[in-house]
Amino acid sequence: MTGKTSSTYCFCVASLNAKFSHKFYDYSDLPEDTFGQRLKKLRLSIRLSQFELANKVGIKHGMIGSYECDNFYPTLDSINKLSKVLDIKFLCNEGYSKFLLQSSNFKDKLVHWRLENSLTKRDAAKFLGISERGYGLWESGSIMSVTTYYKLENNLIRYNLL
Repeated sequence: MTGKTSSTYCFCVASLNAKFSHKFYDYSDLPEDTFGQRLKKLRLSIRLSQFELANKVGIKHGMIGSYECDNFYPTLDSINKLSKVLDIKFLCNEGYSKFLLQSSNFKDKLVHWRLENSLTKRDAAKFLGISERGYGLWESGSIMSVTTYYKLENNLIRYNLL
């Protein structure tokens, strides 16, 4: 390990526990286009480090950083944990995170849509462009993955399921 890497590592570890000293900094100009950007903006606005937020909500601080960099999407469990401290309506106002937050209503909406259109599960799956098994899992209350969500987002919108 070189001296530079070592000192950089020490700086990062030391900064994890640091309190924010910018009491008068205005974070309102930070971008908020993605879940990660909104998470960072909210966290900074309440003057918490990633480490402090992670400790408050029971998530590993590395995941907070990964969410903020948009490297990972949160699970419903993580969103519920973050809601203890953050404005969850602002945080999850679009896309997959909004879908996760509203997932308890999704199953009912899906069943209603299928029955209203006199579709079998197989027909509904074909309309949405997914497997019959996948459709059946959603109708049973399982939550789709982020990959599947983005693959199907336009179809879900077209059939007024989102």
